[in-house]
Amino acid sequence: MMKKHVADAKGPHPELGPEWQAGSRPISRLGGSLLFGGRVPGTQEAPTLEPLGTKLSALPPHVAPGLRKVPGQLPLLCSERPLPEKPACARPLEEWSPALKTQGKRNTRPGKMILFSEPGCQGSSKEVWQDVADTSGWASMASVRVVRGWAGLGGCCWVLYEEPEFRGRKLVLPEGDLELGALSPAWSKQGIGSLRQVVRDYITPEIILYSEESLKGEQVKLTDALEDPQGLERPLRVASATVSAGLWLLYPKPFFEDTPYILEPGEYPTSEAWGTSDPSVGSLKPMRLGCPNVEKPGEPKVVVYEATGFQGQSWEVSRDIYNLQQPEDSQSPHLASVGSLRVLGGCWVGYQKAGFRGHQYLLEEGEYPDWSHWGGYDEVLTSLRVIRTDFGNPAVVLFEAMDFEGHGVEVSEALPDVELARHGPHTQAIHVLSGVGGANACLRSGSAVERVGKLRLESGTLLESRNFGPSLQVGEHNLHFVSKIQFFSGPNFLGDHISFEDDQTSLPASFQPQSCRVHGGSWILFDEKNFEGDQHILSEGEFPTLTAMGCLASGVLGSLQKVPLHFSEPSIFLYGLECFEGKEIELDREVRSLQAEGFNNHVLSVRIRGGVWVLCEHSDFRGRQWLVGSCEITNWLTYSGTQRVGSLYPIKQRRAYFRLWNTALRGFLAMPDHVEDMKAGRVVVSKPQEGGSFIWYYEDGLLKNQVAPTMSLQVIGPPSTGSKVVLWAESRLPRQTWSISESGHICSDMFEGRILDVKGGRGYDRDHAVLWEVAKDRASQIWTVHVL
Repeated sequence: MMKKHVADAKGPHPELGPEWQAGSRPISRLGGSLLFGGRVPGTQEAPTLEPLGTKLSALPPHVAPGLRKVPGQLPLLCSERPLPEKPACARPLEEWSPALKTQGKRNTRPGKMILFSEPGCQGSSKEVWQDVADTSGWASMASVRVVRGWAGLGGCCWVLYEEPEFRGRKLVLPEGDLELGALSPAWSKQGIGSLRQVVRDYITPEIILYSEESLKGEQVKLTDALEDPQGLERPLRVASATVSAGLWLLYPKPFFEDTPYILEPGEYPTSEAWGTSDPSVGSLKPMRLGCPNVEKPGEPKVVVYEATGFQGQSWEVSRDIYNLQQPEDSQSPHLASVGSLRVLGGCWVGYQKAGFRGHQYLLEEGEYPDWSHWGGYDEVLTSLRVIRTDFGNPAVVLFEAMDFEGHGVEVSEALPDVELARHGPHTQAIHVLSGVGGANACLRSGSAVERVGKLRLESGTLLESRNFGPSLQVGEHNLHFVSKIQFFSGPNFLGDHISFEDDQTSLPASFQPQSCRVHGGSWILFDEKNFEGDQHILSEGEFPTLTAMGCLASGVLGSLQKVPLHFSEPSIFLYGLECFEGKEIELDREVRSLQAEGFNNHVLSVRIRGGVWVLCEHSDFRGRQWLVGSCEITNWLTYSGTQRVGSLYPIKQRRAYFRLWNTALRGFLAMPDHVEDMKAGRVVVSKPQEGGSFIWYYEDGLLKNQVAPTMSLQVIGPPSTGSKVVLWAESRLPRQTWSISESGHICSDMFEGRILDVKGGRGYDRDHAVLWEVAKDRASQIWTVHVL
């Protein structure tokens, strides 16, 4: 998605022309966790949901010139149309140049797919990372999981071929789990002849359409989707075509309807070359590459090989390495050079020089048999750093002038060339609005063009061109909320290791942790079994020793427990006397030292209105710790054994996506309309098969729908019983925040005593969400949170 910005300008942004309006909002992939109270894990048996819908995202090109083309129809998901008797063959381009302007080096992207012998992605499996010219000897495959594909969320485009050597009918695979038999019965019976990635980099796609055969007549050149040719000056008739770059889908009908034909780079002298005798084209679009896809963001691991092709001495790395050629300890091998890499987990940045300097290279999960595969300027790679941050909803604004002045363009999805967004050749400053952003910026000096590869920027970052480093956006492809902790038997993450994703009433007696990594969520470590003894609260991060974990150097851990997810704004009250009497202190943020900030650190009662808090005995979060959720503690001395609270902080949690299930009405809270161009959007309870967007998330007290991130749940009109609740622009004041209680009520923070309900009755709006008073006889007020 692209938006134009002009610094200090008022009013709406200028509209983009039709050639810039193609494309769809990316759809996030979500995953599961467990909550407290009425919340259930996403994997628990629940009503079967209809797919929320996937769009054919465009993917960019890959194929080098000279690939052999095979005549015949090339269906997207297996069409059964007969081939022409004597089709004209598509000819590969002899000396094809990807673009008229210099693009510098292009960074290819790794792909991954897993083939399974049984339906449902079960049975024996085979991982595929690269092209395979002949798979005819493989066992029959019934299902496939595309880990990095073309669903608009990242990865590379995979194509299955009916025959070896990339011949015969084709099947383009979207990202996710697929049943080959469901796509086409013929594929599950006859098997696969060959397969390959057909889109690997961000080169701008290009196709030239000719009105006459043999590449003659009037020409129409396209670099973007065309959903309806009626917008052109004259009817579009295509008798031949040349694909200069990318993989293109040609549809017989407008708006990308009917089974498309697939055109790879090459020359097509007649329409029979792509499988039809009809010269009319209803619509067409290129397949574009999306944002990088990280399968295991919380489990960083790289195997570094001394020689190319994964040969020679190797070194397994799971942390930042300042200098690969000069190890920090005797247990790490000395590598004279880096010839190849296997990234097994996480997203990394490789640096040309020691100390994280020089050219940078984004390293996704995948295989890099030599330096050209990671986009290197040369074979030198000297330091590595793992990206540890939230990858959600990236958005950046590119400015042509320093100090964030002048013309700017907002970008929230992969963009192969910023000039396609009508952004000039100079980028002097970047403002990262959210997520991990980045830019493929082209900085020009005279006639020279430097490809500034991949720039890692975190939310809120304000950079000028003098701060740029070569690095690119990573989109969180994988939004699964998973709580996971990994213990090691030795300090500094050495020795044996063991991982947990659930509460443990007792830890194995034979395994004594000395260090740990928290890959997801927050955890409570107990000195004794059955969640008893002193508590040590850890959030996401690395803890190389027991003391770093808050334990004694000789301490022993007995049990561990996940910190439950919460959906409320942090709010805590401390009182100088028992039963909430005496001097009151209200806080909504962390305090490193109550005494240093002028508060009395002697506390006798505590009331927590929102969030989950950690109260520490001494300042700077030292001493004993207590994790406390929404509750009232009338006597803190009896509860904790002390009258002191030296410091405290609210637990911060990553964004969690969920569905809100209304058991009484047997439906999910949903937004049934497309609200991109609307001021407000309806919110209703809908059955899964009725469609709409069911995915919600909680952000700074606001309840938001996944497909409308700039809108939030709000009450329209006076806060009376039955007032409509809709999605409205989040910038509307005053802010309307919500909280979800353990009892299953979705409570309005602005209108005390009012909660989310469904109108009911027999009217047309009986399924509409409304505001209501708490009533025991209204079961429709109870919601269950299904964390994904």
